Amino acid sequence: MGKAGTGAKAGLVGGLVYGIFSGIFSYITLTIFKADVMKILSKEAAAESAINSSIHITAAELYVTAVDLSIAEGIIGGLIVGLILGIIFAYVHGKLPGKNMIVKGEMFGLILWLIFDVLIGAIDISSYGIIYYVATLGLGIISLLVFGYLLGTLYSRWAEKETPMTDEQFNAGKL
Repeated sequence: MGKAGTGAKAGLVGGLVYGIFSGIFSYITLTIFKADVMKILSKEAAAESAINSSIHITAAELYVTAVDLSIAEGIIGGLIVGLILGIIFAYVHGKLPGKNMIVKGEMFGLILWLIFDVLIGAIDISSYGIIYYVATLGLGIISLLVFGYLLGTLYSRWAEKETPMTDEQFNAGKL
């Protein structure tokens, strides 16, 4: 299958679990921070109505849709992102610090958290507030460390099975 295939397979499984966590955490975040989310959604609904007067959508409708789809979106997004990141991991794991693949997977997850949750997530501070940002940081690190753990563990396990037997190993087994 090769390292890209092994990475893709490990990424899909890790991405599924990541997506489940992410979807559940998204649902929780939407529920806890409903007032903040509704404030942003009311601005979006008003802007949409101003652009197209034939469409009238309310913030409550947007909110219900976001809550209803949060877990499914997390799972689908987790599978897609897991597939892509698993392939990337297959090519970069040798450059990551750590002596075993679990540590390398955790480092990969931590790097992803720093990029996506800490840096890119900071864009939302002005919209949602610092408490929302800190909550998403805490929930995000859990999801990405679980993803990294699974990615490293599964990649290592499946890569070992695909390693071809050397002549010495073959000859040692026959004698």
